Amino acid sequence: METLKRLIIVDFAGTLSLQTVIFGRKERLQRALRASGLDILGFGEPSRFWEELVFPTWEEGARTSKGYAGVLALRLRDLASGQRACIREAAYRFVQLYYRHSRIDPGWKPLFSGDFYKDNRDTILIATDHYAECTPFLCRFLYRWGVRCKPIHRRETTAKSEGMVLKKRRLFAPPAADSRTSPASPRLSPPEARVPLPRTPLPVFIANSADLGAWKKDPIFWEKVNGKLPLKDFGRILVIDDFGYNEHRGDPYAERSRVEKRKGSLLHSLSSLGASQVEVFPFYLESSVTDAPLVRLYEEYRRLLDRAFLFLGGQG
Repeated sequence: METLKRLIIVDFAGTLSLQTVIFGRKERLQRALRASGLDILGFGEPSRFWEELVFPTWEEGARTSKGYAGVLALRLRDLASGQRACIREAAYRFVQLYYRHSRIDPGWKPLFSGDFYKDNRDTILIATDHYAECTPFLCRFLYRWGVRCKPIHRRETTAKSEGMVLKKRRLFAPPAADSRTSPASPRLSPPEARVPLPRTPLPVFIANSADLGAWKKDPIFWEKVNGKLPLKDFGRILVIDDFGYNEHRGDPYAERSRVEKRKGSLLHSLSSLGASQVEVFPFYLESSVTDAPLVRLYEEYRRLLDRAFLFLGGQG
């Protein structure tokens, strides 16, 4: 009996990467604000950072090529006193810290290796609402796992993104001295990251809202994905996503009504484009919204990750 061709759609922040959740916690974020120099510009408190810098710029930052550093710098010019060069450097340093602490958890490595699957008929799509820098970050990170990613853009172009250029040498430098790692999930070191995978990895595509100019909840996002990956060609589509549930507690993006609406919109878009069978695994971390101790958060994440692989294995 022929195995069905499957498309595995997985989210990045809060799903593939637990560190994006941890980076937004008050103590960790406060250290990053100091280390980047944003505190000198008057943004040393996380609450002000969220309310005056991130929330007002999220819509533009995640749907254009300006990038996280770009929209932060523009916003800071309006709010902070200081030379443009100082503002630009502080924004750049902060975003660099964010991505250095936002790596994909090594527990997901079997998803990309091909060893987890019975055959090579699966395709992986990382679908994310994120800033423009996220696409090259994911491409470079997964390249060190032996995976070549294919970004999906709104149109074929050779133009460079307006977002911050994430320098290869510094992006994969060792973690900052104040970073914490999970005893159960140690941070991937640069030498380990360069070890090639034992088998030819599965096809991996990236669909980023900043590249497509639309949110994942918008039908146009999936229409553009469908132009590259015809959804009707897949016998099954498996979705692993937190739908924004694991974001910072005060973030409007994480409001529960919006989370459920986002989930429903995604399912409707997939089915309207010919997806015949769609299964969803909601990757909801309860500890992320209660400020639980980090140990408990890591433990819950590990349990969810194990359940996600059972979900994938049970849908073959």
